[in-house]
Amino acid sequence: MVYFYLRISSINGTALKSCFCEIPRWLRGSLLRNGGGLLEIGTDKFNHAFDSMALMHRFRVRDGHVTYMNRFLHSNAYKRNMSANRIVVTEFGTRGFPDPCKTIFQRFMSKFIIEDFTDNDLLNIIQLGDQFYVCSETNFIHRVDPEKLETMDRVDLSKYLAINTATAHPHFDRDGTYYNMGSGFSLCGPTYNIVKTSPASDVNVNPFETASIVCSIPARYRFKPSYYHSFGMTENYLVFVEQPFFVSIRHLLWLHIKGDAYIDALEWNPKLKVYFHIINKQTGERLPVIYTTSPFLVFHHINAYEDSGHLVVDMCCYNDGEVVKGLCVAELGKIKEDPYHLAELTRCQVRRYVLPMDVSSQDLDRSQNLVKLPGSEATAHFEQDGSVFCQYEALTEAGPGHAEMPGINYAKYNGRKYRFFYALGRKVPNLETYMMKINTETKEIEIWSEEKRIPSEPVFVANPNAVEEDDGILLSSLLHEESEKKVALLILDAKTMKELGRAEFETESSVPGCLHGVFTHLL
Repeated sequence: MVYFYLRISSINGTALKSCFCEIPRWLRGSLLRNGGGLLEIGTDKFNHAFDSMALMHRFRVRDGHVTYMNRFLHSNAYKRNMSANRIVVTEFGTRGFPDPCKTIFQRFMSKFIIEDFTDNDLLNIIQLGDQFYVCSETNFIHRVDPEKLETMDRVDLSKYLAINTATAHPHFDRDGTYYNMGSGFSLCGPTYNIVKTSPASDVNVNPFETASIVCSIPARYRFKPSYYHSFGMTENYLVFVEQPFFVSIRHLLWLHIKGDAYIDALEWNPKLKVYFHIINKQTGERLPVIYTTSPFLVFHHINAYEDSGHLVVDMCCYNDGEVVKGLCVAELGKIKEDPYHLAELTRCQVRRYVLPMDVSSQDLDRSQNLVKLPGSEATAHFEQDGSVFCQYEALTEAGPGHAEMPGINYAKYNGRKYRFFYALGRKVPNLETYMMKINTETKEIEIWSEEKRIPSEPVFVANPNAVEEDDGILLSSLLHEESEKKVALLILDAKTMKELGRAEFETESSVPGCLHGVFTHLL
């Protein structure tokens, strides 16, 4: 194992000198990451982890050499904030101040214009064919140049599809078909819309021009659609979890008119159930069976697959919606004073739900377990109204930030039966962040950790000659607690969780943590 340390002359748009470390020679490409990068503008500060200005990162690997660069996304929100030298665009948890560049009339009218919603795409960067897009959870995404991390085109998805939001976690079939979910709002009430498109045959063609809606699911509560961050996909079905964490439309509109932060429009209702919606990918039809379970909150689906007449869904679950408040800057600032407080807010558990697909409500024997998978601890029973109530099997214990930011061998095992996933966890009270590998069959956990180092979401890259599911490496952006100006590319053996090497960099500016991203062999 070799460590290399390199001082960098500049960042934010400048390609950096390369360094050498002991990594597999077959690894060639770029790890692209996205996340918040600017918590303060002028004298103003953002209030939530999901608010800071989007900063893209690129680690390029070629023949054992690594280079690093980053660049801010030049969204409308970024340009307006920087021009005013203060926060003038309202974000999820931060109120924007009146834009001094606008007249009083323009400020008033902007409250009724959807274009004035934020386009700060800080959550993820995805690859659609040969094109790359950064995205968050609004209808605005940006195409970016993965070579220079320059902002290219701003795409308004609502111009092509009847959606006003879209997740930052789309799925891709093995033929490249893109699936995503977005909510639509009309006089008939909100709907959850599943959309699809194919990669463009030409890099100059917008792939969303041919996008279509596969299925529209009416929201169970007309003025309170469910919040969702991701969804599941098997080889034949899409899985949408309608959870009792709601966006109050009335409250949201009023907050927008007042210019207040949108976080206050979210409502958790512990008295209501979770509903699973299962949609056939080819026909767009929903399965008639109604599946429910006790209330929980999910941000990230891990995987879903079909197995012997059952649909298996693995997710990172929270008991309630308090974790959203736990990501406020004020709450995060209390970590050192009371680490157990934040640990309780971010208490997470990986749960497996097994949905029996071949059932008939004609025989309402409520004592019968409808799950017939050998070895499964999950259960499902008929309710009196004919719905099927599902009880989960725990794949991990519940813990602070436990098994979050999950990743799998996506290219070969997404939507298929699998054994391994990789994730992050956090120890209390020392707050050390670690990377973990979980065996879903044995529930064994292997851990990589290092004192005063903070890994990011693990990204699996398969060995080109892979035979087994975990033949490959994990890539992670690594931060240093003792210096905000240091960053590294960490490379682990995905089978053993042992370190193969890392490339270390020092910058002239602080490098913050990132959220999600993708590895591409194109660059």
